[in-house]
This record gives sequence, C-alpha cells and structure tokens, in this order.
Amino acid sequence: MDLPQHRRISIPGLIGVVCIAFIWFARLFPRSTTALRPVLNGLGPLRTLVVLAMVVMPLVAAIRGSQWWFVVVAAGATTMIALLIQANA
Repeated sequence: MDLPQHRRISIPGLIGVVCIAFIWFARLFPRSTTALRPVLNGLGPLRTLVVLAMVVMPLVAAIRGSQWWFVVVAAGATTMIALLIQANA
C-alpha cells in the first residue's frame, strides 16, 4: 500500500506541528500538563529531540514539497528561541 506523493511529504511536517503545539500547550496551560511531567523527565536527553523535530521535520517537508511549510519552520524556530531565552533566564 503506497501513499500518494503529497501525503508522504506532509507527514514530517505534521510531526513538527504536533511538537510545536505540544510545547505551546505545555507553556500556556501548565496545570493541565503536570501529569505528564514524570513522563517528560523520564525522557531525559531525548527531550532535545522534540525541540529539534519541531524545526527539522517541517524543513524536510518544505524542501521536498510545499513552500508553505517554511511558515511552520519559522514558528518552530521562534519557539526554540523562546525556550532558550526561558532556560537562560
């Protein structure tokens, strides 16, 4: 079962969108994500993969497909900068 070309390209971008949405949901509604804190702490250094995935995965989709994915790349980069500023504060 082979997926159409446009659907195969969108999957990496959608993974990046989910990562961005999860991080912003956790920042905007911290009380609702307290149950997930032990799970996220258990990931340890793999948490950085989520941060990288929100930039790299949409970038792959933008290079291989629609240029609109660059908007998601910009949102991921903005989120990563916001996380770095918060970590250094």
